[in-house]
Amino acid sequence: MVICGHYDLLTFCRRPGDANCWIAIDGPLRQYTQIVFHRQKKLFFALTHLRELEAWDLRNDPIKRFLIQSENLGLGNDWPISLVDEDDLECKSFYCWHTDYLVYDDQTHELFIVTRYTIASIDQEDETLIPPEDNLDDQYPYQTLAFDVFKLDFINDDHVELQYLHDTLADRAFFIGSNTGFALSTTQFPELKPNSIYFTDNQTWAYRSRKNLNYGGHDLGIYDYKVRRISSCYYPVDLDKLQRILPAPIWHT
Repeated sequence: MVICGHYDLLTFCRRPGDANCWIAIDGPLRQYTQIVFHRQKKLFFALTHLRELEAWDLRNDPIKRFLIQSENLGLGNDWPISLVDEDDLECKSFYCWHTDYLVYDDQTHELFIVTRYTIASIDQEDETLIPPEDNLDDQYPYQTLAFDVFKLDFINDDHVELQYLHDTLADRAFFIGSNTGFALSTTQFPELKPNSIYFTDNQTWAYRSRKNLNYGGHDLGIYDYKVRRISSCYYPVDLDKLQRILPAPIWHT
């Protein structure tokens, strides 16, 4: 299953290698942003731009669709937001855009939604937030500020409760970016930092044609979910030499 077309619709193929095997799924939703396959449930879960979640069973004809019901899903921006203080809440609400990711833990078969808050423009020397009207020439780059994580507790196939994880991801490390997100056990892989989100840039599509900028693809790091702090993926750390990385790095398992 893939997302394709001008309206970001779903299509799937049952017979790989057959050029005519792709079948468009005619559902009521549009603007899909994320797809993951739940290996235990044998379902594809898809998330839309409006935070609507559904599941698809493609094993039989006709295919089955489940619109996932929850009082917290499909409500746009009305989700819980972690905050240190009122300034933090204002920053996330007015200076950031949010991006949602589906993350599947293949070992525990748990499904998560990760919300990423990205500051539209920031002065990296003193970390001053730059209002959009003061960055019309795109002098200042965007930068990830923080993450929130929600666990989907399934009541049945089409109803979930959204559990906000306040300060722990248990013994996990999440990996997100422009491709499908996933989780790994830090017990099984002790070289990973526990309770962390490894992230890469997913905004390069907006900057690919703007060759005069010195950024794009640069927004990557490791977010400590407990202390709410970002550390660099680079070694040695040299933030004074910010460069474009196009295409941006992606994670592979």
